[in-house]
Amino acid sequence: MSLKRTAKEYFTFSKRDKRALLILSVIIVLFSISPQLLILFSTDDKVENDSFKEDVKKFYASQNKYQEENEIATEEIIQKDIATTVKYDSVIPGKKIVQLFSFDPNTLSENEFEKLGLPVRTINSILNYRKKGGQFHSPDDFKKIYNLSDEDFNRLKSFIVINNPSPEKIQSFSKTYTAYQPNLLDINVADSIEWVKLPGIGPYLTSKILNYKNALGGFYSTDQIAEVYGLKPETFESIKSKILCGNDGVNTIKKINLNTTTKDELNAHPYISSKQAVIIANFRIQHGAFLKVDDLKNADCFTEKEFNKLKPYLIVN
Repeated sequence: MSLKRTAKEYFTFSKRDKRALLILSVIIVLFSISPQLLILFSTDDKVENDSFKEDVKKFYASQNKYQEENEIATEEIIQKDIATTVKYDSVIPGKKIVQLFSFDPNTLSENEFEKLGLPVRTINSILNYRKKGGQFHSPDDFKKIYNLSDEDFNRLKSFIVINNPSPEKIQSFSKTYTAYQPNLLDINVADSIEWVKLPGIGPYLTSKILNYKNALGGFYSTDQIAEVYGLKPETFESIKSKILCGNDGVNTIKKINLNTTTKDELNAHPYISSKQAVIIANFRIQHGAFLKVDDLKNADCFTEKEFNKLKPYLIVN
């Protein structure tokens, strides 16, 4: 009985012992199959790693291809810039690489002056000077051309070769040019070439002045130049001593006939607004023709100052 009891005590397990034994068995089984699990997972990682490496190779290959294409494109741009530089030394129009050669300013053509690198304004001044009978007798005479810069003169001076004209031609030009050269610029007869010679008056303002003169029908006073849109007061002050309105200014300006000029033609004049043009046209209908210029005051559409400003342009018949 004692042995049987002893054996029963050793080989009989309690619920707690059974549970511990079961957990131990599971642990043993897990340890036994762990190498297979590791192999399984390591194989998947390798597959994913190989795929990643392949993607990296493709990326670097695309980058190398892009770099090669970029280098080719850059080389093409450089070659194009080099080709362009052969013709131009700047992207600014007119900045062509000049050709220096011996020349006679008395006979050189406009195109050849351009090859020397002279600006258009200077070339026009030279051609206009020659057109009016001017001759260059020495390189220093060339320096006297208006708007020829010191830089351009010093650059070209050693290339100027003058074929001196005969004494008869020199004397003939002296008389012609002296007669042509005015002390002051007549604002009613001066052309664009003469206007641009004035300080501060470039091609833009010259165009504005000439257009304003045409719109008015001519100038009767030099003060009207100050009315030109875009002309600064200081610019007018700098040129007013260099201009004049000839004695025939008032007599040669285009007149407005108060009795026959249409409403639209009245409105086109800078000194008459659209409202004033309508009033004048209606006044003629209601009161009949104007008998004299001062009758316009009865229309009561101009101030005294405005009327006096407009009056030189008015006429009745």
